[in-house]
Amino acid sequence: MGVRVRPADDVRAEELAQLTSELVRAKGVNPPGDVTEVAGVIREWLSERGFSPEVKEYERGKPNVIARAGSGRPTLILNGHTDVVPPGDESRWRYPPFSGKVVDGRVFGRGAADMKGGLAVLMAVFAELGPAVEREGSGSLVLAATADEEVGGGAGVKALVEDGALAGDAAIVAEPTSVDTICIGEKGLCQVRLVARGVPAHGSLPLLGDNAILKLIRAVGRAQEVVEELNRDLRPPDELRDALRDSARAYMEGARAPGLGEEDFTRAVGSISFNPGVIRGGSKINVVPDLAELELDMRLPPGSSPGQVIGRLREALSGLAEVEAIDTSEPNYTPPGEAIVRLVGEGVEALGARPRHIIMTGATDGRHLRARGVPTVIYGPGRLTVAHSYNEYVEVSDLANTYAVIRGAATRYLGLRLAP
Repeated sequence: MGVRVRPADDVRAEELAQLTSELVRAKGVNPPGDVTEVAGVIREWLSERGFSPEVKEYERGKPNVIARAGSGRPTLILNGHTDVVPPGDESRWRYPPFSGKVVDGRVFGRGAADMKGGLAVLMAVFAELGPAVEREGSGSLVLAATADEEVGGGAGVKALVEDGALAGDAAIVAEPTSVDTICIGEKGLCQVRLVARGVPAHGSLPLLGDNAILKLIRAVGRAQEVVEELNRDLRPPDELRDALRDSARAYMEGARAPGLGEEDFTRAVGSISFNPGVIRGGSKINVVPDLAELELDMRLPPGSSPGQVIGRLREALSGLAEVEAIDTSEPNYTPPGEAIVRLVGEGVEALGARPRHIIMTGATDGRHLRARGVPTVIYGPGRLTVAHSYNEYVEVSDLANTYAVIRGAATRYLGLRLAP
């Protein structure tokens, strides 16, 4: 990528590595999602630097830490989540998963990439720029260290925006993207349960019953046909054409999947995915089953919607299976021409790299901010392909580089008079 850490950032890089390590050691595994210890570390760190953070807790053990500097508009939100996924089999880790070990220019541990490293970067940017925002009266800077992202953000960003406790004119969410990559959008979520019902009978005389499993099999095949039909008619917004291409290339590089090319990944990002994930049915081998269920996960690109997909499925599967919504969210994106996208991109260019705009196939807390009309970019240290893996890590150079980009973008967005 040609991305380098400038010599002036060496000390900052070491400070960011140590702060990331401290946050990793504070754990915050979700489930159950208790991030009290992580929130305590953040509150103490901010208090030592003269800030007075507030805490909003919508669910016991899931505090959200909010710090503010300045007043009025524009308001820029810096958001990162405090929870992490479970470490899995700890014997498969090179170092203990919550050691925060710093070795050979990397911070290791569960959450190092997703996203204690990004959180450390945002904390450092807020601590440096906060006094200038107060002094110059050029708007507001908000740091939101939030809970519950790994299970949907219901007690975190989602609750905060619905409560009116988190609002702004733009936002940067420091999830791992790689230093040259800016996520401007996310596929939507459409998870449904297909329920087929039948009539029980003895397995030796299946003609006396109605086999729910066989009905479910037919329903799944028909559901896949429906999704293929929807994909043939799908037309993503023109302004996302370049982002879809860059997304395909980014995923292809990260996945290293032999036999799959750019066209395959372009289709994966720009179409509705179809993944039957869980199936249940029957009670005994010699009984005709009267109930069978399947949980189906679909991710939707801009240009489609969960309501449209569920409506078509219910129509097509009538008489075969019921279609129950489990969880949904709309596809969402921030237009490439938005100021916050441009400013982060300028910071990436200053590092000597070409910024890539991508659409993420998964979901982040950015969707809750965009749903409230807040232009949001996802940009932070670490690689998405390393998140949730054994031996998760974040490069110390990534911490320093993304710090420089986010600091610069925030400085220019708020019109601060600071040296580069």
